[in-house]
Amino acid sequence: MGKVAFETLGSALTRGESRQAGQATRSPISQRPATVDVINEFGDVAETIDYKPRTEFSQNQWQALPPMHRQALVRGTQEYAARVDRIISRSAGYDCPACKDVKWFIASEESPRKVVPCPDCPDYATQRSRDFGFRIEVSGLPRQRQIKRLDQVNFDYQKGNGRRAFDRAFHLANTILERGTPTLLVLVGSTGVGKSFLCEGIGYEMVRQSRAMFYVTGGLFADNMRPRFGADRNDTELPGRQQFKNGLLKIDNLIFDEVGVGDDPFGSIADEYQDLFSRRFDRGLTTVIAGNIGPVEKKLSAEEHLAQVIGDRLVSRLKTGDGSAALASLWECRDARPFEKKAK
Repeated sequence: MGKVAFETLGSALTRGESRQAGQATRSPISQRPATVDVINEFGDVAETIDYKPRTEFSQNQWQALPPMHRQALVRGTQEYAARVDRIISRSAGYDCPACKDVKWFIASEESPRKVVPCPDCPDYATQRSRDFGFRIEVSGLPRQRQIKRLDQVNFDYQKGNGRRAFDRAFHLANTILERGTPTLLVLVGSTGVGKSFLCEGIGYEMVRQSRAMFYVTGGLFADNMRPRFGADRNDTELPGRQQFKNGLLKIDNLIFDEVGVGDDPFGSIADEYQDLFSRRFDRGLTTVIAGNIGPVEKKLSAEEHLAQVIGDRLVSRLKTGDGSAALASLWECRDARPFEKKAK
């Protein structure tokens, strides 16, 4: 099915590609709410306006609407989709339990005009949603450079204690892929020793194994979690902070690279780090964390800095030795970047 079929929610409902969806929404206009309530900041109904889907507005018209009106229309679209789902659910079972034969997912609650095909529907999903390249693309792994597989990571440049430290980190990375343990792996060390290569290699192998995985950096996390002011505060196209965090809490495998990178003038991002990592650990979800976490001159010891990032509770879990959490320190490893450049 071509990508154009999923440009809008309306086109996904009206094309009639799905037998059940086509029958249930033969007259999709009848399923739309006629009006929607505009809710003010106190949670009260300020006014009632006529409903129109986002697709019937131009970009300029949509941005010209008051923020409360945009939010009301978004809720109307969600109500519309829920009505269609209920109609389909009354049909004779589902061929696809993932999307319940709707055949598409709304990409973002804040952007209801963006929909994506369900990758689990054998008769409807595009081949692109199944191929390896697409899975790499949606995993969040960096695309500006070629990602190395875990067995392609070169650590011949490490000597002595640095080699032994890297061997241990490499072994723990492979253990996660083969056994699913430890569920928490923390990689610490200076810049250029190979932390990101290990993170990307783990992520690459997880994609090859068709495991649900997402790669995020500290900078991206900070951008999405910091408080919003001015125009950003009312921009409904931006994903909500809680929505972004909930996605990271649900994914089975999270690779969190460059932890601590990004502005944190209010100290709130550090609290978000600790909450995210602790809740994922409690749920038994695999989390790989990498960053330049170590002694901070005249301020913090290495352990205090680590506790500031992941929390005292998880630091204590790293010490238990029960296999659920592991720390791999690469501070004794040498910067491999100059050697890589010479090799090229």
